[in-house]
Amino acid sequence: MNSDGKGNHGEHELELKYMTGIPTLRSATHRVRFSAEKALKNKNAPKPRRTDGDNYEKINDEYNGTMLPDSIRKVEHVPYDMSKYNLMEEVITMLKSLDEDVVGSFPEDKLQLEYFEVPQKSLTRKKQKGQCEKAQEYLSQAVASCTPFLDKFDSFVTEVILVHLKNRLIEENILKDGGEDDKVVMYYQRPPTIRIQCGPARASVKPHRDADYGHQPGELNYWVPLTNRHVTEVDLFVESEEGKEDYAPIESDLGFATSFHGSNCSHYVNANKTRFTRVSFDFRVGIEPFYDPCWEMIGTKDDHSRRKVLV
Repeated sequence: MNSDGKGNHGEHELELKYMTGIPTLRSATHRVRFSAEKALKNKNAPKPRRTDGDNYEKINDEYNGTMLPDSIRKVEHVPYDMSKYNLMEEVITMLKSLDEDVVGSFPEDKLQLEYFEVPQKSLTRKKQKGQCEKAQEYLSQAVASCTPFLDKFDSFVTEVILVHLKNRLIEENILKDGGEDDKVVMYYQRPPTIRIQCGPARASVKPHRDADYGHQPGELNYWVPLTNRHVTEVDLFVESEEGKEDYAPIESDLGFATSFHGSNCSHYVNANKTRFTRVSFDFRVGIEPFYDPCWEMIGTKDDHSRRKVLV
């Protein structure tokens, strides 16, 4: 890694190490049998509903009034104290404790996430039948049972993210009375999804909307990088509005959590063409009355668990 913090991998493109269509090892086995669009067109399919009892049928026919207000759906960078919420160190400690043959390992004396290496067999689905799924399941269980990481994550979400989000709701007069003593119910994804994207590789995360995987429009996505995007040259690209396809990198740096409306705005991650590894985690926050905790899209299984909090 250069002293200027940039990943210089030479004038010529590096030889691909990960010849695979699987770009990341992730701690989630979220699956969907068919798209949300198809499910919502099915008159017998359940649809998310507001939780305040008001009739919002005319606001949005497809989502029955559960769409978050436009001002909240915009991309926003939320700073946090990395020394107080040292999530990077917790992830490093966790990864060190896992099976190297399944998840990966650090080179000797290089305990930086940018140097973490995932076994090729855990990202190569065609040649190692079932190995990708086993690696994902193993990492998923490890994250879900890692108490030190989850404790730090809970503090980070409740003390930083949800407080900031509530303040935004007050500023935009979205809370009914707009007073600081008012409480709002939120649901945050727990555990978050950790994603490890090694390079040099060809594969990228293709453009998609999270609604196609069962997510509803009453929640926000939060992306938290744990590696330097200037080193890995990897970023999250998001369209400004649904269907515009005017993708732009969110440019989220270390020490920031970036929110965006991933349910409806298509987004993707470019291929990692460097020799370094991109690590991040992401989660979603549902906000009442827009978020329906009882809704399940037909065809979805292995959904993310949520924790309900009063902020």
